[in-house]
Amino acid sequence: MIVAALSAFFFAFLAIKLFKPIAVDVGLVDKPNSRKRHQGQVPLIGGISIFVAVLAASLLWLPNTLELRMYLIASAMMVFIGALDDKYDLKVRIRIVGQIIIASLMIYGVGGYIANLGDLFGLGEIQLGPVGIIFTYFAIIVVINAYNMVDGIDGLIGSLSLNTFTAIAVLFLMSGNNSYLTYPLIIATATLPYLIFNLGYFRSYSKKIFMGDAGSMFIGLSVIWLLTIGTQGENASFRPVTALWICAIPLMDMLAIVMRRYRKGKSPFKPDRDHLHHILQRAGLTSRQTLVVITVSSVVMSLIGVLGEYFKVAESIQLILFILIFILYNKYARHFSWKYVE
Repeated sequence: MIVAALSAFFFAFLAIKLFKPIAVDVGLVDKPNSRKRHQGQVPLIGGISIFVAVLAASLLWLPNTLELRMYLIASAMMVFIGALDDKYDLKVRIRIVGQIIIASLMIYGVGGYIANLGDLFGLGEIQLGPVGIIFTYFAIIVVINAYNMVDGIDGLIGSLSLNTFTAIAVLFLMSGNNSYLTYPLIIATATLPYLIFNLGYFRSYSKKIFMGDAGSMFIGLSVIWLLTIGTQGENASFRPVTALWICAIPLMDMLAIVMRRYRKGKSPFKPDRDHLHHILQRAGLTSRQTLVVITVSSVVMSLIGVLGEYFKVAESIQLILFILIFILYNKYARHFSWKYVE
């Protein structure tokens, strides 16, 4: 397990060094504009490098199962669509169609779908039956786009995904499900080299890279895949309501901004500068302070979920608490969004 994680780190670091000059040559770079206020053209190879590292480490160290093969194929397709989006700025409908096709691989390729929502209301477990397939399509698209939309400042998507995968690993460890424990550890360690380059620890802007849509959508797909494995089946490792806490910040940010855009009569997929990190920066925080605040909040939310799972807090209580926090979050985010209008 340790060797697999360390090899993922090594492969990711090597892939970044290899792909960076290629990305510049083929124009796979992020250019500054009215929404993107960085310096110069930054290679969009963070996500591609993480995927290559996960692919290599998985093929080397993980059992060759149908489930793993379907995941790697679906991930490769997701990264490909994301890279095309990074390069050519695909229309939303094309991305959604691609995500639906990829979701079908997960649902029908290995029969992995969300059929049980747990005992959310204290009246017994909610079994979705065939409706679970439709719900799973919805969940996959929501989580993929939640992680895609939250990526806005240096280190944010990397830090949030690192927190998510670490929390999932802890939940697998708590349940004794060591057969899946290596999966989130590989993805987490493969993310570390990206964070090192993205946050500028080499103190040279020329070495900076971005995650890109290829990376953020790959992260989202990996999250929902692991959460589905962890919460479904007779030997589930943790309860479905816990999954909400593990990816709380991306979900809340997406749902809140979609609601605000709907009230304004805008498309929910139309980019703007109204995300949580934008609001915090307009309120006076620096980019690095904003990163710390959001990352700590994400860790706290995951900790609530993990502790709730450990102490077996009633699922209905966890759901109510999650909804209350989201209501407060949405209220104050909307307030500060209006207050600090650029």
